[in-house]
Order: sequence, then C-alpha cells, then structure tokens
Amino acid sequence: MGVTTRDALLECLEMMRMLTKLASVGMHGRIPLAGQEDLFYERQAKCRLIQELIQANESEPVRHAIANWQKMLMDGEKPNTKDLEAPK
Repeated sequence: MGVTTRDALLECLEMMRMLTKLASVGMHGRIPLAGQEDLFYERQAKCRLIQELIQANESEPVRHAIANWQKMLMDGEKPNTKDLEAPK
C-alpha cells in the first residue's frame, strides 16, 4: 500500500493538533497556556492551513492540474513554473 498526499497531510494535521494541545490548558487544545499564546495560535493557524491543503488537494481543478503536471514530467517536458514564483 502506497502513501498518498492525503495520508501525509492528515498525519501532519494530527501531529500539529497534538503540538497545539501541548501549549494549551489541560492539554485540551482550546485555551493557550499563559506565556504560550503565540505558539498556540501559530499552531492553530498551521492546522487551518493543512486542512485547507487537504480540501484543495481533493478539488477537481487541483487534481486535474496535478495530473497534467505529472504527465508532463513523464513525457520529459519541463513544466512552466512561472506562476509558482513569489511576486517581487
């Protein structure tokens, strides 16, 4: 059985949720510990981003784009990555 992108992202999400709980009162993940607020909220934000990646990865346009990119690579073509560059 192979590892999927979804599997990897779900595992990352679970690990980040556990780390968030470590910075929370009673390890419940709801209220940050005193002095750990920044870390707690940063980890919560990362959880939201990972969830968005999971949802985006399952959308048809993204799945189609990934399939096209993989086909280009298998055909020996160099994919256009200009849209991946950070704006200047």
